[in-house]
Amino acid sequence: MEYYELYEVLKHHFDSGKEIEEIKDLNVTIEAIPFTSKVSDLLQGSENQSCPQHHQPLKSNENSYLLYHQPSVDIKDSDIACNKNFEYYILKRADVETAKGCIIFFHGLNEKKWDKYLPWAYELAQKTHKAVILFPIAFHMDRAEAIWSDRHHMMEIVKFRKGKYPENTHFSYVNAAISSRLEAHPQRIFWSGFQTYSDIIEVVKEIKSNAIKSISPDAKLDLFGYSIGSFLSLIIKMADPHHFFTESKVFCFCGGMTIDRMFPISKYIMDSQATIKMQSVFTELLSSDFKFDQRLKHYQDDILHPQESWFKKMLRYNYFQSEREERIQEIRYQIKAYVLERDEVAPPIEALNTLQGGYRKIDVEVEVQDFPYDYSHMVPFPLTHKHKTAVTQAFQQFIKSACDFYSS
Repeated sequence: MEYYELYEVLKHHFDSGKEIEEIKDLNVTIEAIPFTSKVSDLLQGSENQSCPQHHQPLKSNENSYLLYHQPSVDIKDSDIACNKNFEYYILKRADVETAKGCIIFFHGLNEKKWDKYLPWAYELAQKTHKAVILFPIAFHMDRAEAIWSDRHHMMEIVKFRKGKYPENTHFSYVNAAISSRLEAHPQRIFWSGFQTYSDIIEVVKEIKSNAIKSISPDAKLDLFGYSIGSFLSLIIKMADPHHFFTESKVFCFCGGMTIDRMFPISKYIMDSQATIKMQSVFTELLSSDFKFDQRLKHYQDDILHPQESWFKKMLRYNYFQSEREERIQEIRYQIKAYVLERDEVAPPIEALNTLQGGYRKIDVEVEVQDFPYDYSHMVPFPLTHKHKTAVTQAFQQFIKSACDFYSS
């Protein structure tokens, strides 16, 4: 079956609305698991933003949130109900009743649908016999407000941003919401990541308590990250909360670099105004030791929050480089990156710089590939019929690389 054909079959069955969908011809089950995030109080707008661990009052500074007077993007984070209550998905082989291994799979920035990832998750499950958990990053996928995908409403935001920032580029209705919200408060990257990080800890606890019947409570846990999902996966691995991920392997696809060495300016990801604001705010925060954001400063304190503070060490390449490289050296054989030569969002050289170090002294495997057709960071495997054989071969090569790594 060609890649595009597999994509169409999986997409058709994925939206069935059933709790468990079995596709007999493909030997796969797709299970929807309802989930409620327990850390929504951490978000902007919540009445109780204290650190639950230290019982320290930490109110967010509402004046630090830029308002556009556009309700669809000004909405407070804690008021987004679908970000608190949502579903994640488990794909596994139908002939495996209880998976003895599990791959937690994170998507890219500004993603609203799982469609593109279904063939990836399917083949990983088939080849490794592990269950693959498709888990949405906070404020993405089903955790994103529906209006953020509404072309009519978002074109109003585009019009507003064009008027406010005449020099802005790469604006579109697709990235209007995330561009507006990250420009309004770039620290949302942390709070979104922290909420997802905390949610995953709860999912692992559920697995270990045998609450998820399709995955063994003793299952080995691995991580897969694409794009910004690699950034999150690496932080989870480096932090290793509750020692849940000590034995985990991390496969980074089109990622693996610090966030300042990614270039997300794209009509599909973020516009230039939002990207520049995000990078400048993170630089200011790091250079001032988070002086202008006391709440974030608390969570980035190495002593108070030794796990969560790995976030700041993955923000900018030239900050905390020795600490970051020392930790990567410790886990070097549990990380692999698979990057694409013509990827302009996540350049391969930056994965090499971050994971192998500036002097290439860290023995992390970084595989650089260049597919024989037109591709991009957003679409590594196009659904075109013209190059169907080449796309399918490239896809299978990518899957083999990941599966060989997980099984080694």
